[in-house]
Amino acid sequence: MSEPLQTLDRKWKATCRVLLGQEVGALLEFEKYLAHYAEPIFEKRSFISGKPTYVSLPNFHKGAKFISNDEAGEYCKSVSKMKFSPNDIKDIDSILQTFAGQAAYSGNLITGNSQFVEQSNSCVDSAFIFRSSDYYGASYIAYSSNGRFDECVFGCNYTGESKFIITSYDTYKLTRCLETLRTFTSSDCYYTANLEDCSGCLFSFNQRSKRNLIGNLALPKDEYAGLKTKLIAEMAETLQKKKALPSIIELIRD
Repeated sequence: MSEPLQTLDRKWKATCRVLLGQEVGALLEFEKYLAHYAEPIFEKRSFISGKPTYVSLPNFHKGAKFISNDEAGEYCKSVSKMKFSPNDIKDIDSILQTFAGQAAYSGNLITGNSQFVEQSNSCVDSAFIFRSSDYYGASYIAYSSNGRFDECVFGCNYTGESKFIITSYDTYKLTRCLETLRTFTSSDCYYTANLEDCSGCLFSFNQRSKRNLIGNLALPKDEYAGLKTKLIAEMAETLQKKKALPSIIELIRD
């Protein structure tokens, strides 16, 4: 395991302690579970060097060529030196065919002040990113996509300004949340959907500015704390044994 991946593993375990009160296993053991919300990463090979090149869009032509972003200079130089015959540019069809044969997609788009980014694409000013795409100003991210200014986010898609989040979709400004869907400016939520400005909610839906809910029932603080501890312990036990939890989307659908 690489040093950056070791760091991410430690952050994963720390996030589990924050959310679940205990560690449930190593990060790589949960790849299948964590990847189910995120947009997939595809591994291609650079036609220049043969090195792995990671891209995050699936709709490429079957015969497409790929380069790594750090090979762009070399690629541009080689293309600029190419000479074409009159037959290559005699009509539109000839021109399209000629240039199509020289075009290449660039993967490994890691730009700005980014570092320790592995098997990822389209990351800007981000650090310690693994199997993720389209992140800006983020750190400690794995198996996720489409986020800005996040920290310690695992298995998520479409997040922003969030911290200590696991397996959530279409969220913003969350802290300490797991399996949330369209939940915004909230904290300490587990299995919630369509919440805004809420805190301390488990299995709650369609709520605004609420606290200490189990289902949609508000409980006294002590009673809520006791039930929360029990439910979260059951989640942790399931994760340890099965390396996965039912998703919030499955729960709503069923």
